[in-house]
Amino acid sequence: MKSLKNLPVEQQLKEIDLVAKKLGMPSPTERPVLEIKPGEDDKHKILELKRGSWGDEQPWFVIDEDGKLLILSTAEAMMGIVNSLQHMGEEVFKARLERAIAKELPIDFHDVWTVAMHELQQRLKEGDQRAAGVDLENLVRSIKRKHPNLFYSLKDLQLSDDDMNEAGF
Repeated sequence: MKSLKNLPVEQQLKEIDLVAKKLGMPSPTERPVLEIKPGEDDKHKILELKRGSWGDEQPWFVIDEDGKLLILSTAEAMMGIVNSLQHMGEEVFKARLERAIAKELPIDFHDVWTVAMHELQQRLKEGDQRAAGVDLENLVRSIKRKHPNLFYSLKDLQLSDDDMNEAGF
C-alpha cells in the first residue's frame, strides 16, 4: 500500500475505505480513522480523530507519522484472526496430504494417514523444524517403499496391455 502522508484527507479516507472493503468490513465509512502527530517530546504523541467517533466500533484505522496505515484492534479480535489462519493452514496441510496419499493408490487410506502422521511426529520429536515444510509426496513415496503392503500395485490390478496403454502407462 502506498504512503498516505502527502495525500489530501479525502483521498486518505478513500484509500482506507478500500482497505476496509478488501478486509470485508461492513460499513467501512463508519470506522474511526485517527492520525498520529508529534507530541511535545519523544514519549508523547497526539492522536487526532479524522473521522468517526471514539466509540466501540472496531477496528480503528491509524495513519502514523510516516503515512503508513495501521489497524488497531482488540487482542480478542487478533487472536480470532490468528486462530482462523492456523485452522486454514491445517486444512490446507490435510488436503495436500490427502492428495499425496491418493496418488499412490492406498489400500486403506486411514492406515497410510496414520503412518504419515506418525512419521511427521517423529521428525518433530527429533527436532527437525522443517517437518512442517516437508514434501508430502516424497513422504508418501517413502512410506510406500517401507510399507508396500499398504498400497495397490499396478501388477495386483491385473490390467491388460490395452488397459495400460489406454491409461498412459
